[in-house]
Amino acid sequence: MATYVGIDIGATQVRVAVLKGGARRFTVERLLAVDRPRPGASEVFGPDGAALPIQSLEDVLTEAAREAAAGGDPLSVGFAGASTYLRVIELPQAVRRRLAEVLPFELEAQLPVDLDDTVYDFRARPGVNSQKPQPVLVVAARTDDVRHRIDLVKNALGREPDHVAPGGFPLADLATLLPTFRTPGLRAVLDLGFEESEIVILEDAEPVFARTLSRGVAGMPHTAPNLAREIRQTFAGYRATGGTPPESVYICGGGALVHDLARWLSAELQLPVEILPLDGIEGLAGRPDAHRWARVIGIALAASPRRRGIDLRKGDLAFERGYGFLREKIPLLAGLGAALLVTFLFAMWSRSRNLGADRKVLEEVLAQQTKDVFGEATSDPDRVDELLTLKGPLGGDDDPLPRADVMDVMVQMSELIPSGEKQKHDVEKLELSKLSGGGFKVILQGIAPSGGDVETVISQMKTYRCFNNAAITKKTKAISDDRQKYTLEAELRCPEEGGGAKPKSASGAASGGGK
Repeated sequence: MATYVGIDIGATQVRVAVLKGGARRFTVERLLAVDRPRPGASEVFGPDGAALPIQSLEDVLTEAAREAAAGGDPLSVGFAGASTYLRVIELPQAVRRRLAEVLPFELEAQLPVDLDDTVYDFRARPGVNSQKPQPVLVVAARTDDVRHRIDLVKNALGREPDHVAPGGFPLADLATLLPTFRTPGLRAVLDLGFEESEIVILEDAEPVFARTLSRGVAGMPHTAPNLAREIRQTFAGYRATGGTPPESVYICGGGALVHDLARWLSAELQLPVEILPLDGIEGLAGRPDAHRWARVIGIALAASPRRRGIDLRKGDLAFERGYGFLREKIPLLAGLGAALLVTFLFAMWSRSRNLGADRKVLEEVLAQQTKDVFGEATSDPDRVDELLTLKGPLGGDDDPLPRADVMDVMVQMSELIPSGEKQKHDVEKLELSKLSGGGFKVILQGIAPSGGDVETVISQMKTYRCFNNAAITKKTKAISDDRQKYTLEAELRCPEEGGGAKPKSASGAASGGGK
């Protein structure tokens, strides 16, 4: 379970709470308080009456929280509500999706200080009808004041706080764990200190208004009417923002231990006033002073990633997360990693399935094509390569590239036909056409000096191993002279035709088996 540390720097004490847990279940591991000297005190006395050296606030903070903060766990520190500015701003429904962009312009006119010198955080009230203006609760503070609180913690503990929780807003985080606030209703939670008090108004468990009161339990019960008057003024301020008075008030803090205070306040406010029930938090059973720790427990809860409380570590003061933050996020990162792994495995499975389907289709196409071309259906690439080499299972298909072509015929004829000064031979036409049974039909129309030369031509042609059935199909006398015109037909089919591809030098292959 994750561990969360909260520090509440009060007027008389520094309180520290250490919690463990997550979601809606938390256990208080440790509570510690160290008294701090009152401002302006000249000397401090111990229990035995001996004078003690006056500790600085930094020393008190180191004594109270050094051990709790040493583990690098998420750390939150409270911030004085009296040093904050709270505004409830209503924005048109048209800009709901751009609150972060529009809010600075609306806020600048409502703060008594320059917006550039402040840090702020906001919460839009949930559950508002989309056709109505959107109420936004804004809490701002001077940047220097917040930085001073951060530096105080850093100097005392050697590390910066992860969150700065202002005023009574940690009480809202605390309320989310209590069964009392899981039912609808408008309630106020009042943390009574010795000289100051923090009050927050909750609609269900959502903070809608907050204020720091300048009175606490000092002077009780005589000061009860004055405290009640400030509470009524707070309710009036909330009504001015468009709200309605709360139905009941719950008190906590050191003032909750004052005898009959709840009854006195109830009589003054004319409202039910009860002590805040802390039965939703484990580790507080049997502690008579449990209500003193309510606010510091809420501050510790502000460090939980599931909380949505106001945090003043914004803008220039935004915290650069360290190891503690990463350790806090380990469950989330592990969940995201698992989700990514599942997504990757699913994508790979889907891709493999698609590739398998594509392979099946291609194999079916390949089988059909081999059946059409070779007469044998196969989807085995090795068998297809074998069939291509053999040019069919029976060896009956010819290679598309013949062992001899027209050029080969011309070359071979130039070698076969006798030449000389008295022997002139002309070729008028040469045709080459493919035969259905394989090979080619050659038709040669030429002119020889005489009929005897024609016979010489055909006899020479028959000596070439690739010419078959050579015959003179027509002889006529030339019109212009005594030369003999003839038509020779033959079949061009080499013995190795169909047994392999044409050699690189077709002419050489053709002439190699000459006369």
